[in-house]
Amino acid sequence: MDVSLDANILDQLNTTETKALHDISDSLSACGVGRIVNLPQIIVVGDQSAGKSSVLEAISHVRFPVQGNLCTRFATELIFRRANETRIDVSVRFEDRSKPAKRFQRAGFREDDLGDIITEAKECMGFGKAGMEFSKDVLRLEIEGPKMYPLSLVDLPGFFHVATENQSTIGKETVDQLVESYMRQKNSIILVVITANNNLANHLALQKAKNIDPERRRTIGVITKPDLTRPGYDAEKEYIKLAKNQEAAHKLQLGWHVLRNRAEDEDSLEGRDQVEDAFFQKGAWATIPSENRGIVSLRKKLSHVLYSHIRNSLPGVITDIETTLRERQEELDRLGKSRSTQEDLRSFLLGIASDFQRLARDGIYGRYNDEFFGGLQDDHRKLRAQLRNFSRAFDHILQTKGSTHVTVSDDDSDYSDGDDIPGYLEEFLERYPYNPPEPNKITRRELAEQLEKQAAANQGLEFPGTPNKDLAMQLFKQQAAPWRGIAESHVKLVTTVAKAFVDQVFEYVVGSPRTNRTTEAILSTCVDPFFDEKEKVLQEKINELLRPYIQGYALPLDLLFYDMLSKTSNEKLERRISAILQQKYLHIYESNVAKTGETSKKADSKTIAQDINEEDDLEDSEFGINKVIDMMLTYYKMSLRTFTDNVINLAVESCLVYDIPDILTPTKVDRMSKERLEELAGESDDTSSRRKSLQEEVKILRQGLTQCRRYKPRAVTRRSHGSETESL
Repeated sequence: MDVSLDANILDQLNTTETKALHDISDSLSACGVGRIVNLPQIIVVGDQSAGKSSVLEAISHVRFPVQGNLCTRFATELIFRRANETRIDVSVRFEDRSKPAKRFQRAGFREDDLGDIITEAKECMGFGKAGMEFSKDVLRLEIEGPKMYPLSLVDLPGFFHVATENQSTIGKETVDQLVESYMRQKNSIILVVITANNNLANHLALQKAKNIDPERRRTIGVITKPDLTRPGYDAEKEYIKLAKNQEAAHKLQLGWHVLRNRAEDEDSLEGRDQVEDAFFQKGAWATIPSENRGIVSLRKKLSHVLYSHIRNSLPGVITDIETTLRERQEELDRLGKSRSTQEDLRSFLLGIASDFQRLARDGIYGRYNDEFFGGLQDDHRKLRAQLRNFSRAFDHILQTKGSTHVTVSDDDSDYSDGDDIPGYLEEFLERYPYNPPEPNKITRRELAEQLEKQAAANQGLEFPGTPNKDLAMQLFKQQAAPWRGIAESHVKLVTTVAKAFVDQVFEYVVGSPRTNRTTEAILSTCVDPFFDEKEKVLQEKINELLRPYIQGYALPLDLLFYDMLSKTSNEKLERRISAILQQKYLHIYESNVAKTGETSKKADSKTIAQDINEEDDLEDSEFGINKVIDMMLTYYKMSLRTFTDNVINLAVESCLVYDIPDILTPTKVDRMSKERLEELAGESDDTSSRRKSLQEEVKILRQGLTQCRRYKPRAVTRRSHGSETESL
């Protein structure tokens, strides 16, 4: 593909430093670091016939249509990019974003082709239709090549003061909106083009630039047509003062520049530059400093402005480089040194085993200082915290759903459904894979009635009124039936949590199993067998812990059992006494007497004892059913606490958590055979290739970081009048 452009002219728009930064950006892009973003674009704004297109033509030596009877009707973007292959892409991008861009086929591009391209674009935009004046559609010409450096030039329609026969108020609004949208873009370097043969106050572009760029940081003033002023007159003096940046109302940080544009009868751009140079050698315009006049010095000025803009984006680029460099270095560290010998393999695995044991023990003992565990808000890697919370959830579920029945008093006053759950525990309860059914609520009277028949059918040689201990044990077994399901669910859950923790540790220490052969080998041959075995061990342990309760020989300690049973009996006795006193001896409760005015019989000890005995006779049966219920509930309460602690400590902690650091230890690595070492730590061709690639990327990133830091803007700190420092 043939592209004919004046490379020397375009080269002048990039300083040596700018080229170096673009070269660095190209090399960094291969490492995954984004190119310098928000690249600057040079836009020309001004009134109609101010010479905007001529200015762009002089800057780039690309022929923009500059005939006097024509004006720019839409935005034209000329974009240059670096690429390995030469490519030209010409397209019209419509204001209506729902319409796809219209592309034009081009076999090449020469400096004078732009006029024909603009003519084609007008037809595509519909300028042949009646009433079409201006358009917000954009013509974009993108040229890529190995010798190109990033650069964007934008030609825009000119402002006009009032509507005319050929330019309506709607057209004026379209131009204002289009041009101002480009001016507001922070990466736009605004070239405000004004003519020296017009009154300074008449230039709309000056006020618009001041409104949009009030600090005048992105605006360069360009004065055209100095050859049309009358020598020695006030107008010429006013513009010369403006060109020297001495006009207070229009003083710009980037200054002003004067150009003598090509006349219509001057065909050669090289000739244009020579005529301009000769013009500035004489007359009042020669008093303007050489750096502020002529196209060559304007290119130089623009090159420095472009470089300054790019420099200001370097802090963000440096941050990206540092992040990528850290990631690549960590991956390279995980791959370790080249492993060509048996000792290399063993040394590599020893490092992994040591790091794993350290992090595993930290997780088990709740030491979360290593960055692996994250910050205060990160909890998915904090093993001990998760184990404790799941233990609390396990205890809560056993307390609230661990029994087949929940026995309540006849008036339901003793029943609590346990819905008061701590907020932090809700998440862990929701993650439980097993949700046992709610216990059946049954009153003591209903339970006693059910047990009467069973007691009659299972009575032995016990004295009348004496509880049958076998009946109490059978009732306990029925009551504790949900324990197995809850316990098995708990150990399955914490096993999954522990395995996820171990997987994350190895992935952190070695690398992702998707890309790292060693991680995959360790997980499949060390971690998976460990947890497969632990699942069997834990199941056997649950069976062992449940066996005494299932087979009925888990008898409690006599003293503790009778203490708790006595406490239960005393509590029941207190409730009965309180009820009898309130029902039959109201004079003891003065408030009731005052309210009801009822009289009560004399409360002597003999009468009260007789009433209590009568209540006992009514409540109990010849089989001692209520005593059976009390014995079962006491035994259940004692056993529940013991079983909960045993599952947590003897099953989860002793059979699983305690052994996690032993999954891979330095001792095991020392004893490994050559074949086993090769299986776990042997390098594939992909690993060797990846290490080599990472080493090269790290080298490029470090070089790029050094260069970017060199060019990055640096604040100079000086001591102020006080004790503090200030940045400039």
